Amino acid sequence: MKFQLKKAIRELIETFLFGVIVLLVLFTSIQNYQVEGSSMYPTIKEGSCVIANKVSFWKINLTQLPEYIIPQNMKNKQYYYIFSAPKTGDIVVFKYPDDISRSFVKRVVGINGDRVQIINGKLILNDTIINESYLNQKNISRENWGPGIIGPNQYFVLGDNRTASNDSREWGTISDQHVIGKYLFDYGSRLCKISPANR
Repeated sequence: MKFQLKKAIRELIETFLFGVIVLLVLFTSIQNYQVEGSSMYPTIKEGSCVIANKVSFWKINLTQLPEYIIPQNMKNKQYYYIFSAPKTGDIVVFKYPDDISRSFVKRVVGINGDRVQIINGKLILNDTIINESYLNQKNISRENWGPGIIGPNQYFVLGDNRTASNDSREWGTISDQHVIGKYLFDYGSRLCKISPANR
């Protein structure tokens, strides 16, 4: 009887510790946010919740490391991405540069060294017109912007709904320090009410 009780207690403790580890892994690897506004329509609808995978863009702050262990080709970088840095086409969640207490979700359309321009609503990247099939063809902006060259460790981001998006056209690029995670998927606003998200 004593042996069975000890075994049951041990299994209970092991289950509890395993649950804590799983929760810690989930907390550090994914996060949900509720979308305010229609800036990413039709890809993401207003009010939807998005899941961001923070593991994709895990990074090391190189400025906190001793200089002698940083490779020469990384001396001009502030962060090193363990897996990969954001790429053109990625939808990312990031801290709004003008108010880091707020989080935005946008699409990366330009990275370090890219020449970005918008002519009559068409995105031109390095002198090539980009086919943006994800845009709502009924509601395309006809504006012009640029050209501009994207600097090191910077990302030019745009909403998919160009006529209703506050993005890099207004306040410039985001940097590595602003990047939180990569968009995985979204779910409806009714479920958001059951499981509320941050923003």
